[in-house]
Amino acid sequence: AVPCRLASNSTIDTINMTTTDNATWKGDVWIDDNWTAEDKAKALELLASSPSVQAKQPQHHEQQQQRQVVVFNEFRRNASTNWNSFYEQNQTNFFKDRHYLHKAFPHEFAWLYAHSSYNNDELDESGNPRLYSIPNRKKNDDFTIVEIGCGVGNAILPLLEQHTELMHKHASSDDDGDVSPPRLNIHCLDFAPTAINLLKQDPRFRAAAEEGRATAHVFDLSSMHPSTISTSSSSTNNDKQTTTLANSADVAILLFCLSAIGPHPSAALSRAARHAMDMLKPGGTLVIRDYGRLDEAQMKLSRGEKSLGSNFYRKGDGTGCYYFELQDLKDLFVNDGDDCTKLELLELDYIQRVYRNRGDDSTRRRVWIQGRFRKPIDAAEENKSHVMSIGCIDDYSATTCRRWDNYYSTLATVKSSELPSNLFQIFPNEFSPWQSLMKQQKKGKPQNVQPLEPPYTASDNVAIVDLGCGLGNTSLLNLIQSLQQHQTGDEVSPKVNAHFLDISGEAIRQLCNDERYQSGIASDSVASHVYDVRQPLKIPTHLEQSVDIVLLLFAMSAIGPYKCDDMSNAVTNAIKMLKPGGVILFRDYGRYDDDQLQLNSVSGAQICNNFYLRGVDGDGEEAKVRNRLELGIGCYFFELDEVREMFAGLEVLQLEFTTRTYKKTGKSAKDLNKNGGSFERRRVWIQGRFRKP
Repeated sequence: AVPCRLASNSTIDTINMTTTDNATWKGDVWIDDNWTAEDKAKALELLASSPSVQAKQPQHHEQQQQRQVVVFNEFRRNASTNWNSFYEQNQTNFFKDRHYLHKAFPHEFAWLYAHSSYNNDELDESGNPRLYSIPNRKKNDDFTIVEIGCGVGNAILPLLEQHTELMHKHASSDDDGDVSPPRLNIHCLDFAPTAINLLKQDPRFRAAAEEGRATAHVFDLSSMHPSTISTSSSSTNNDKQTTTLANSADVAILLFCLSAIGPHPSAALSRAARHAMDMLKPGGTLVIRDYGRLDEAQMKLSRGEKSLGSNFYRKGDGTGCYYFELQDLKDLFVNDGDDCTKLELLELDYIQRVYRNRGDDSTRRRVWIQGRFRKPIDAAEENKSHVMSIGCIDDYSATTCRRWDNYYSTLATVKSSELPSNLFQIFPNEFSPWQSLMKQQKKGKPQNVQPLEPPYTASDNVAIVDLGCGLGNTSLLNLIQSLQQHQTGDEVSPKVNAHFLDISGEAIRQLCNDERYQSGIASDSVASHVYDVRQPLKIPTHLEQSVDIVLLLFAMSAIGPYKCDDMSNAVTNAIKMLKPGGVILFRDYGRYDDDQLQLNSVSGAQICNNFYLRGVDGDGEEAKVRNRLELGIGCYFFELDEVREMFAGLEVLQLEFTTRTYKKTGKSAKDLNKNGGSFERRRVWIQGRFRKP
């Protein structure tokens, strides 16, 4: 290593160092750094004098600690949202492709960069690349790489590209004795949906995905176990089977990912480490590069009020960063005398470099940490799933009624946030006959939807069922009240006969106390029933094939995962209520709505893929206890094709995603705290209109 002292125009000029002779650089962008004890002492002194550390003095410590807990919880809840916003803004333009992995980790990746590059240390006794002779590997085994926190693929795509080139070289080789490179399968994981979507659009990824060699998944390492990610076996035999990412990886990659999760020690980071280890097959290797303690970026962040814990900071865009010491990674990943379920340490050290900006000749002093860890060959494979089993889904189904009663009992004392459900705005065609009565004006862009034929007339009595009504749709209740108030004997608006159905007796009890509902009782235009729509072929007799409009507003998502029996029964019953020509008006949660991104970060919230338990805040055992107490309600996040298939047999009048981005004011760190840790909230809903022939 070349001893280096930063010039006076260094961007970290607070650490006083002598000038390096320009000849030292010899045109390089970076050179190795060699920290002295004096350098480290000076950096630690500066770090200790930062505002975030000063605030931890005894007179402020308790108050600061309480504030940090609140802010860190906000950070965890919004982490995925903020990273998603990051990729929406920067697309694929922020990070450059990483073409250095074969140099940083030659044992794992040098084989991809041509056979001639091997030295004797990387060949086995037969002269073959060691990668091809990992213990317990068969000759024709595939090689699987999982990148965790892949972003838009800046690390994995160059490896994929290199493998394609390697296979072409082998195919054109005249040497029949040449060792065939293994088939390369890659699995890319990131908790930002926008990053995953951008990755899937890359032609290198698409080509591999079409061959069945590449998958990409939205995945939160800190809360989701690899057994929740299903993949198809890429075996060359014809007996295809469904597998998961648990115990699947020959190499797992963590590049600047762990630092974004939380400080050490923390429950979130410990779970992330365990989930990463569980991805490895016996003999598999975990490679890590991340930010190291006293990196220049840390020195800058420490000057502001951005600390979320010891050596963990929130950046200006809401994302976080922890700065590791060697012992941190040993604690997280390395077996010791008391715990033999972790990994063997192969390499672990700091990388210390000075980078130079050739434009203004400024320098930056960077510190990273790099390690390699191997899962023992004789490690037992953990095949158990860390998500709720089918039996647990059945348990949820059996306790749904009590869960919703508990929910509405709580709502009686807590102000609820209503979801967008103004019927006159979101379904203008069906509710246009009452527009003049309600004095509602359509807002936003006109919707490209097919109008109802024929329209309702003033002489019609329109039967409307609010299925899964909860406390009743606000605009429907307002309509009932207005119709009652404007009864003149010469009505110009159709009459409404509204039926409110819900599984929760507590919800129906509160609904019946609503003055708008009571106004409809006088005219016999309302009725309510405690009703479980999940029961097969069971609907109130007077509603069978007699309903003009069935409202399904954020109701189906609460029933269970897609294609479960309960959901199928609910759809059948809803359709059975419709008269010929009647319509189902549907709005519900869409895939990767902001609520789903937040739930991904809550340990214990996920029941199965895309189905979650809301209200299970807290980590680990606390979440399990709340679940046993039947606290928390279910929520599924739909894809468009799932909704289309759900209502197969009905005429589709409208089916589309509806997205809304709610921006919050300000851009400073203070604004970020005021806004609850996020600058925006992106909602994704699915809206549909379906008519019975």
